[in-house]
Order: sequence, then structure tokens, then C-alpha cells
Amino acid sequence: MDRCDQAIQHAVIDTLENMAFVEVTPMEPNSTETVSDQDMTVSLLIHNPIQGELRIKMPHTVVAQITETVYGMPAEELSEQILHDNLGEVINIIAGRFMTELLSEGEMFQLGLPELNPIDIADASIPSRTWRYQIDTAEFSVTVIGNKLLKIT
Repeated sequence: MDRCDQAIQHAVIDTLENMAFVEVTPMEPNSTETVSDQDMTVSLLIHNPIQGELRIKMPHTVVAQITETVYGMPAEELSEQILHDNLGEVINIIAGRFMTELLSEGEMFQLGLPELNPIDIADASIPSRTWRYQIDTAEFSVTVIGNKLLKIT
């Protein structure tokens, strides 16, 4: 497991277990991704000191489960806007933890704003790596885009 693998795994698992009290299980790297029209996707640009992007694709039901725990409200009372806002908060926290672990202690970084439903990556020449996780039986993925982020040693 390289430094990027370790940083993303710690960021994802620690964030979701602490935020929503759910058990997050990493899946095999070569597992095939399940795609649903009910998936919600959010991206966040990393501006400095390294440029890249982080994306999360998560089933609507998992976003609702996490949001229900965070807000202490029944899922049926949660609006789509609240779900979107909370997914944006999830990626902010994961990105912050990821960058904190990747960079030297105390090194500053700058993140962009979360963007819901970003356009898919069309350029296969841009390096990216995807990690898949499971909460209960639902699967979700986290993708890091950008050669410099993936190559930190």
C-alpha cells in the first residue's frame, strides 16, 4: 500500500465512521463497479500546493443514511438540498484529511468548493485511481485524479 492508498483509506474510513457511525469496508482493488441511476456524485478541486481532484460516487440511500445520522432527522424528512449539502461536507472533510496526511506536517493547502454531479472524466490520459468501499451491502467509490497527487512519496 503506497502513501496515497494509505491516506485515502484513512480519510474515508475515519470520516464516515466518526461522522455517521457506520462501518466502512474497503473492497478489492480489481472489483467491478456497480452503477446505478440513483448514485450521487460530488467532486472537489485541490488547488495548492498540488493540483488534482477528488470525486465521490455514492448511492442515494447511503447519502440519506449518513445525513439522517448527522442531522438526527428521519430520512423521509430530508430534502434533496440537505442531502446535497451533506455530501458536499463529506467530500470536504475527506479531502482535508487526505491532504493533511499526504503533505508535510503543517503544510497549508487550498481546496475548491464541492460540485454536485460533475461531468465524467473523458480524457483517459489524465491519471486517476479509484478505491471502492462498502457500507452494509451498498458500494461507493472515491477517485483521486491528477498525477502529482497519485505520485506523492
